[in-house]
Amino acid sequence: MGRFSVRVVRSNGKPAGDVGVMIDYGILGGHDEKRTDRDGWAEFHNHGDKPGKIWVHGHKMGDHSLADGKTYSFTV
Repeated sequence: MGRFSVRVVRSNGKPAGDVGVMIDYGILGGHDEKRTDRDGWAEFHNHGDKPGKIWVHGHKMGDHSLADGKTYSFTV
């Protein structure tokens, strides 16, 4: 099992700390929720490169591959 990262920044480009991030791995995969650190980062385990949905601050950010070593960046 590998890892991937989510980075969240504010519209002014500064890191968004303490923001909720949820990964929905699908019906059989469950979900994982974390909060970003003060630098705007949250790290998750992937489930064999299976796709999933990324939610940031309650907003669906789309379906993504969630592959090992990937980084996804979003603005709130």
